[in-house]
Amino acid sequence: MKTAIALILTVTLAGAAVAQDYLPLEPGNFWSYRNDAGLEELRIVVDQVPIFDGNPYAVVYTLSPQNQGLVNYWSTEPDGDVMLWGFYRGSWGYLYDPPIRMLDAPLNVGKSWATDTQVYILPDTIPDQLFVAEFTAYENPVLTVPAGDFPTFGIGPADPAAKAAIRGRYTLWGTVITDKETNANSWYSLGVGEVQYDTGRVYRLETYTDHPVSVETATWGAVKALYRGN
Repeated sequence: MKTAIALILTVTLAGAAVAQDYLPLEPGNFWSYRNDAGLEELRIVVDQVPIFDGNPYAVVYTLSPQNQGLVNYWSTEPDGDVMLWGFYRGSWGYLYDPPIRMLDAPLNVGKSWATDTQVYILPDTIPDQLFVAEFTAYENPVLTVPAGDFPTFGIGPADPAAKAAIRGRYTLWGTVITDKETNANSWYSLGVGEVQYDTGRVYRLETYTDHPVSVETATWGAVKALYRGN
């Protein structure tokens, strides 16, 4: 894991933002996860990118057993809502116009919301289908994970039988689903981000931007090169 986290600049660890959002977005913010089988995943916020009429942040999966190199695109709104603009898996992906509202703040258990969106296929931004993404806040447990104890909201598809998925085996943000999802599948904590997620195997937060570990230094350009495909 130290080798993977060494991709993060020392200055990133010292100066990243601590905004009270459900998904704190600032270049250099990161989250690392591990599941019960010992598999690890590391995500890093890189640059803002122009998509339609917005400038969401690219989040790069620099370490992952099934999603290596995945980039997905996120923004937050002043009221705390979390918006998903799409993803790219290196040879294909999707964009959403308007972006999908993944979290509708303020959250409370039982709250549901929906986004009607036009899906576009990457890399050529070809119009595909109209899609309704519906979500529910199912629970608000305090989760104990390696990174600590966090009050969370568990979010998932409003209709668990439908799963918020595309091509039958990918989430809307482009990660591989290894088993059927039911009810909550992502647990978010205010000011932290995603604390736990379930795509067939449960991944739990090990460390994140506010809890840096001692690592080797690397150049910021090397991290951004992963996003740009250099």
